[in-house]
Amino acid sequence: FGYGFTRSFLASVSLAVAAIPEGLPAVLTITLAFGVAAMARRNALIKRLPAAEALGCTTVICSDKTGTLTKNQMTVLRVYCGGKDYRVGGVGYEPRGEFILQDKAINPADDKDLIEALRAGLMCNDAALTEAEGEYNIAGDPTEGALVVSANKAGVTEKLPLLDETPFAPEQQYMATLHQGDEGNIIYVKGSPERVSRMCHSQLLNGSIEQLMREQIGEKADEMARDALRVLGMAYKAVPKEKTLLTAEDLDGLVFLGLQGMIDPPREEAIEAVGKCKRSGIRTVMITGDHTQTAKAIAGQLGISGGGDKVLSGEELSGMSDEELCEVVDGVSVYARIAPEHKFRVVTQLQKKGHIVAVTGDGVNDAPALKAADIGIAMGITGTEVSKEASDMILADDNFASIVSAVEEGRHIFENIRKVILYLLPTNGGQALLVLGAVLLSPFIPLFAHRLPVEPIQILWINLIIAVACSLPLVNEPKEEGLLERPPRDPKEPIANRLFMLRVGLVSVVIAVVGFIVYYYFGSPALSSPVDELRLTQAQTAVFSTVIMAQVFYLFTARSIMKSVFTFSPFSNKWVLMGVAVTIGTLLMIIYLPPFIGINPFRTAPLPADWWITIILLALPGLFVIELEKLVKRRLGKG
Repeated sequence: FGYGFTRSFLASVSLAVAAIPEGLPAVLTITLAFGVAAMARRNALIKRLPAAEALGCTTVICSDKTGTLTKNQMTVLRVYCGGKDYRVGGVGYEPRGEFILQDKAINPADDKDLIEALRAGLMCNDAALTEAEGEYNIAGDPTEGALVVSANKAGVTEKLPLLDETPFAPEQQYMATLHQGDEGNIIYVKGSPERVSRMCHSQLLNGSIEQLMREQIGEKADEMARDALRVLGMAYKAVPKEKTLLTAEDLDGLVFLGLQGMIDPPREEAIEAVGKCKRSGIRTVMITGDHTQTAKAIAGQLGISGGGDKVLSGEELSGMSDEELCEVVDGVSVYARIAPEHKFRVVTQLQKKGHIVAVTGDGVNDAPALKAADIGIAMGITGTEVSKEASDMILADDNFASIVSAVEEGRHIFENIRKVILYLLPTNGGQALLVLGAVLLSPFIPLFAHRLPVEPIQILWINLIIAVACSLPLVNEPKEEGLLERPPRDPKEPIANRLFMLRVGLVSVVIAVVGFIVYYYFGSPALSSPVDELRLTQAQTAVFSTVIMAQVFYLFTARSIMKSVFTFSPFSNKWVLMGVAVTIGTLLMIIYLPPFIGINPFRTAPLPADWWITIILLALPGLFVIELEKLVKRRLGKG
């Protein structure tokens, strides 16, 4: 094109600097970091930055029940033993409350069957009741704590010396302890009613050991579970003094003592959060080790299960192949009596269906499911170190509502990432078109052959100031209304979709065109003989100023991808105003300060005051063209 070596080199450097968004990786990292900080303020601790954005496209949340969807504050309300059904008064952990039988308060010490059932709950237990300044608390598991409190209400407080223990495990569904007695040793067992009843051959009835009424016990357990009670069965067995270690064989032929049903009420905020999930197109799936009827009742209170949703038990799941599970997994909202390996299967089959799955876990055995999930969420309070290590996110408060808050923040992060990219790339696109167009037009327009519209150092400064002062305020843009009302985005959908390409192209062309106009309008008179080099420098400075001002005006409309700039307050994000002030302030310093200090690295020249009217008028299309494009998009969307 007739350029000499120096001019060709400068043009190549200008094009390279203009086309590459140097600040984009840093700004995106800062956007994610700000999002992670916002999630931490809402009790969701993100361990890996990409997980913050991935939360925004979650389609299924598989959550534990106890402590996450419910308050994890258990209180025993009913005791069934000796063929009788007792109601237990009192709330919380204070050991005060009446025992009521057939609407009459009784003295529990007069009923041996009741006392033995309560004693079994106290003995087979690792929790302890503590008191400080009249306030009672539980040290240990809340479920076991409820059993301690119910025993204390009846005056049963003394524990026999512990000889051996088989801890509770989800796959075995029971806990057993061996205690030293006066005449012989005693085994106490507690666990799921169906598991404990299978270990029993008889039951305590009116102080005597009688034949086991297994069917009646099962019906009573189901009845309690339908009332949203968590039900545990109690049993015991007398063994010789010589027995000091527990074996599996010792746990056969037990004497059934009774059932204790306790309530763990749903969290109010969890009910609201489940509703938000439904409105945003996110399915909530409850996975629990509780009885099927209990799980179903709690799910109904939370609003998780719909009319046609199926409840699947761990036993049923074990009998299904992966293919069979995959066929029904979309219709199951509640899984009961579930072991950790079942949770892993549920997660993998949901993923096969194309879902983005977030799953909660707190135990060592939950690690495979947490690793397999798209977003693994460990419990910060009750979670083990293994589960936390395997997770992508930790809930500081073990609250389901915090997961939904994190999903909302994830969507907000993605929106801000889109805004930042849609804002930054037109800067580079417009400058690249400006430089490339000048090179292509140089054989036909002498002005472009004499000098480029902008210098490489000016392009580099534009990229820097726009990335720092203008795009960073978009990171702090407040959440738009209705983020959780939208369906989850498809993770396979690229950011560079049709809307993206159209908007970047429009703003890039506008910046390039107004840059050409400004340079030609102010620079053409400089080519008179002799060439007015100062005028050419002023023309370049005018283009430099126009590009920056166009980006300043574009910044206001870039605050929302679809909403008009005229629908929200310019003061709702003070950082945008500060960024604009810094950008314009530094621009004026670069233009007008060099004559006073004698240093001009940006190769600018002071502009006459009347030039600014033309610059501002030509920079405004950067705002109005996008506002017009948004209006068309909104009208088409409504149509």
